[in-house]
Amino acid sequence: MDLPAVKLTITSPSPTTPSDPPPVSPYLPTPPPEALLPSSLAAVYVPTPIHPTALAYAKTKFARVIPSHEMSPEEAWPLTNGVICRANLITREMLDKEGKLMGLAIVGVGYDSIDIEGCKEKGVTLMNCPGENSQVVAELTLSLTLALLRRVPELDRRLRAGETMLSINNLGRTLRGKVVGMVGISATARRAAAIFHHAFDCTIRTFSPTSPPTRWSPSHPSGPLPHTRHSSLSSMLPLIDILTLHCPLTPSSRNMISTGQLRMMKKGSVLVNLSRGVVVDEVALADELRREQNDDAGVRRVWGAASDVFVVEPIR
Repeated sequence: MDLPAVKLTITSPSPTTPSDPPPVSPYLPTPPPEALLPSSLAAVYVPTPIHPTALAYAKTKFARVIPSHEMSPEEAWPLTNGVICRANLITREMLDKEGKLMGLAIVGVGYDSIDIEGCKEKGVTLMNCPGENSQVVAELTLSLTLALLRRVPELDRRLRAGETMLSINNLGRTLRGKVVGMVGISATARRAAAIFHHAFDCTIRTFSPTSPPTRWSPSHPSGPLPHTRHSSLSSMLPLIDILTLHCPLTPSSRNMISTGQLRMMKKGSVLVNLSRGVVVDEVALADELRREQNDDAGVRRVWGAASDVFVVEPIR
């Protein structure tokens, strides 16, 4: 399948301690030519809708493109050489089915929804697109942060419900000059950090156990960005006004933000999740947001939260 992408070579990492994890790269190694099929001969399945322009482009490149509305996964799988995935779950059971599957292309970066070991055993090429959507996700980070601080969704709902509101009683908060803490220093996080810093005079602090020390340093190809990098999450949380999450999903990042971390945060801080739903303990976050400003358990820390991702999607 003649795609401008790369192949994942899986190796077993050496055991590491939680405080010293190996660097994680979003880039997958380039596949050898013999692992691919010419696109002019390939049938590709699209299990969830993609942008019409992208779908039309795919139809000019592949022998056959099968959208989800034309065929179910059970019908399409035996005919498919490749799959264009969004956040689709690709399980071992699916990979074990008889068929012609040679490649999976992910529209995005994260591949935590794919059975990696199954791909390795079956010789299925796995491809992703690191950095391609970093600008739009950075803009979404800013959008969610501003909407949260300015209380846009809340006040919109109340106004539409017919409530008469005095602005003096419904003030939002400013973004300018705030301290932004970022978990994960991906390309998306860097673009968002640049917006926060240059447009709103925000101070940037970061924590990323999976990135090399040179990330965001003056030697990085994208150049320097003023920030303070923390060696632990606990040292960063008490110092920040806004916590944004951009980290990949790994065993150590699952439920990374739970009751203990929420109680470390500065009073009045906010949380914005652009990572994966399970990075945040949703029950713990809901409990924190329901807490009265002062109760028997102590002072409420988190003023509000916004998320682009959820444990169960589509959200119910």
